[in-house]
Amino acid sequence: MNPECKVIIHDLSKSYDSQPIIQSLSITLSKGERAAVFAPSGAGKTTLIKMLAGLETPSSGFLHVNDDRPAVIFQEPRLFPYMTVEENIRLPWKVRNTPWTEQARIEFYEWLDICELLDSKDRYPYQLSGGMRQKTALIRGLLEHPTLALMDEPFQSIGQSSKNRIIGHIRKKNPEMAILLVTHNADEIPALTDWVYFFMSPRLVSPIKTTSQQFQVLFKKIYNPVLSLMPG
Repeated sequence: MNPECKVIIHDLSKSYDSQPIIQSLSITLSKGERAAVFAPSGAGKTTLIKMLAGLETPSSGFLHVNDDRPAVIFQEPRLFPYMTVEENIRLPWKVRNTPWTEQARIEFYEWLDICELLDSKDRYPYQLSGGMRQKTALIRGLLEHPTLALMDEPFQSIGQSSKNRIIGHIRKKNPEMAILLVTHNADEIPALTDWVYFFMSPRLVSPIKTTSQQFQVLFKKIYNPVLSLMPG
């Protein structure tokens, strides 16, 4: 298998109670490549990330993640409620019994500053807003400079200005990280990714693959006329 390939999905299908949500899907993601899966809500995007993370099994087809420790960032933060912000972020180091280096400490505080969490590092998840919890999960996933990040709507509870700062910091601190971003927010795509698998169907089948720049034009042509006809 090509070591430059980080994610391989071939002819993948997934059904629940005989209802297909992913059909004959094929996607590849190379080292350092950043791609988005753009589809409507409920189309199976979260299921795709769960399968890549090993939490769901395909109904048929093949998938492989060529990375021992990919960062998996879900749309819900999945923090431990009895741990503070700092303890949640440092948990991977504790689990693997690896040293908390001076460089890790410096970058930890850089991330806290970017995410406006400097005054909240000793708070528990119940004391945080939804956006603050999601930022904590993002820091935990990205602080170790993973070579692959699987991201499921990672910014949905984060305001636009904070999102812009975080995306800029990701590009600065993790310039060679491969990313597979699943989203239904068109604005995130050109900011973070280079390629898009664009699904118009309410399930993941027959995507249009295009560049992030071409996607913006395509999105406006397809979605804007539809939205203009919707009531309200």
